[in-house]
Amino acid sequence: MSKFNAFMKGSVKAAEEVKMKLDRFPEEIVLRPLTAGEADKINERCFVNKTGRKGKQERSFDVVRYNRGVCSASIIYPDLNDAALQESYGVRGAEELYAEMFLFGESAQILEKVTEISGLNESLDDDIEEAKN
Repeated sequence: MSKFNAFMKGSVKAAEEVKMKLDRFPEEIVLRPLTAGEADKINERCFVNKTGRKGKQERSFDVVRYNRGVCSASIIYPDLNDAALQESYGVRGAEELYAEMFLFGESAQILEKVTEISGLNESLDDDIEEAKN
């Protein structure tokens, strides 16, 4: 018997979906946490080559595109890949729909919730405080 049984896929708790209510919509949206691999793939898509000093190519990271990619990948409901939903907003693609569908403040709320459920809001200070209690 392996000493790693606790880490085997069948032993790990499933990531929980979270419902979130936004004032403008009559129904809640449903979010899921992202895996590190999913975040890495989104991260890689967000680097672009730009001409820098003296014509030299430099890699630049598009933070807005990354945040939009993370949020749109986390939304389970509504399905941002649904053609009818995209058509109703006059866009194509999940990230384009996300950008058109949600207001700036709503987008910030979604990003905050996604980072929270994906475990990015926990800091060393939180761990220290928890250990004290």
